Amino acid sequence: MINMETDTADTVEKKQHYILFYLAGEPFTINVKYVLRVLEATSFTKVPQAPSFLKGVINFNGNVLPVVDTYLKFGLPAKKDFRKSLILVLHLNVEQKETNLGILVDDSTDVFEVRDADIKPYPATGNKYNVKYIDGVIERKEMFILILNPEKLFENEAFLNIDNTKLSEGGKGEVENEKDWE
Repeated sequence: MINMETDTADTVEKKQHYILFYLAGEPFTINVKYVLRVLEATSFTKVPQAPSFLKGVINFNGNVLPVVDTYLKFGLPAKKDFRKSLILVLHLNVEQKETNLGILVDDSTDVFEVRDADIKPYPATGNKYNVKYIDGVIERKEMFILILNPEKLFENEAFLNIDNTKLSEGGKGEVENEKDWE
């Protein structure tokens, strides 16, 4: 006798949703399970003695949200103007700590579904990006798109300790709000 429940369960394809974004003309994607919101870029409050790739912080729902300049984090030449950029607000679990942070991207155009079977491994050598934070590669519309793992990308980052600090009633906290588009 054939067990139909087992046979059916084995044929169900596992799928996940990803958000597509661009950085310096290159397509990337992140699993939507990490993405809280997509915001238009705004001015940032600089953080003294922060890593060079930490663009600054913004007010996100009454909390301090660190925002990363992904150009610098990925070793790309610095981008001068972020006014037309977007911030992907991510919710991550890094080193057993839940944290929110923003990453600056040039554009985000799509959310799409991918079968797990369609995710290819990222080659371990000869790559532009560190294999440690790439979960795989998707081929879509004649493009190869890297799947970033933001939890791996931001592990061991001390600046994450500044996140989720409640702002004072005025919304600025105790830091003077310095506008910075560069």
